[in-house]
Amino acid sequence: MASPWLKELRARGAQLAGRLAWPTTQEEEWRRTSLTGLKLEALAAAGGGGNGKNDARAAPSLQLPAGQPKLPAGQTGAVSFRGGACTGLGLAAEWRAKGVILAELDGEVPAAVAALMDSALQRADNRIAAWHLGSLSHGALLYVPAGVELPDPVFVDLEEPAAGASFPHLAVVLGREARAVVVQRVAGGGGLVNAGLDARLDDGAALELYLLQDLGLSSLFFNQAFAAVGRDASFRSLEAHLGCRLVKTRLDCSLEGPGAESYLNGAYLAGAGQHMDLRTVQRHLSPKATSRALYKGAVRDSGRTIYQGLIEVSPGAAGTDAYLSNKNLILNDGARADSIPSLRIDNNDVRCSHGSTTGRINPEELFYLASRGLSPAEARNMLVLGYFEELLGRAPFAAEALAGVSGRLSAG
Repeated sequence: MASPWLKELRARGAQLAGRLAWPTTQEEEWRRTSLTGLKLEALAAAGGGGNGKNDARAAPSLQLPAGQPKLPAGQTGAVSFRGGACTGLGLAAEWRAKGVILAELDGEVPAAVAALMDSALQRADNRIAAWHLGSLSHGALLYVPAGVELPDPVFVDLEEPAAGASFPHLAVVLGREARAVVVQRVAGGGGLVNAGLDARLDDGAALELYLLQDLGLSSLFFNQAFAAVGRDASFRSLEAHLGCRLVKTRLDCSLEGPGAESYLNGAYLAGAGQHMDLRTVQRHLSPKATSRALYKGAVRDSGRTIYQGLIEVSPGAAGTDAYLSNKNLILNDGARADSIPSLRIDNNDVRCSHGSTTGRINPEELFYLASRGLSPAEARNMLVLGYFEELLGRAPFAAEALAGVSGRLSAG
């Protein structure tokens, strides 16, 4: 059964969602993505996937017993969900003994996690975000206490149901000087997945966060992500989007302490019938913080991609160093990529800039590969894979992601 704090969060989220209107194309963030025809009202009226629907789990959590940390090599911990039910949860005993918590979100949680989720409700500024919190169906939390450094990644695997709506959430809290790598995979699906992520890094902490979204091509995917980065803390992220009929995401990184740094990276591939709208915010609230964003996309056939990037500097954030870059590759006629980088600067002592490029594959490179015996399709695919290698090659799911890119290209 869901804990009292989660029931209260859902109730408050549902009340907020009832007061908010659905986003429309009159709003700048949603100007290029229309929700018309998606039947969200019907899904919301049906209760979505929360408000108690998934309080009874179809399968129990599998916590590894003390003294038997038999996780696969290269994993500190792992949690998996199938259709909203937790089917596996493991954390090596030595890390449990040091106070690390890896658990489902529907039980008792540390005060820091409850506060983080409460702040998510305070930030919810549209009905999609409030609906997510009001219907939160399943999810995981990772809490790493001060001074603890996890040597290997924690994996969170979400296999979403083939129909209906689901509302998964991931919460991560790192204490002072803590270190962790989290790898999240979202696959399966066929209906609507309205996801969320919240992370808080205390002073000196470091988090690497990877997301691979490869849902079915009939799915809808919304994701509201937020990371608060403390003094001298470091946040690095990479999100890769391959699936879905419609993708609409926001990653808001708030640099809240002097010396904080963030590196936001993304890769996305859209084909016929796919619409992907990604947004990042580099929010500088403290002096002498650094941020970088690099998002690379490719689009073909009738696909459409939108990237909106914002660098925002508050009046008190002197010494800010920020850069934003977006690159897009148009693979054939009919495809469209929109790039909207922007700056909002309220301090004169800063170094902030952005860049954006959109173009096609270099015909000379295609000719060179063809002269070495590759077919036009093979040459194109090789160049696109090389284009994404800069980002995806560094991810823990590199092989899976690049194979997904290759499969999508070959299918076209």
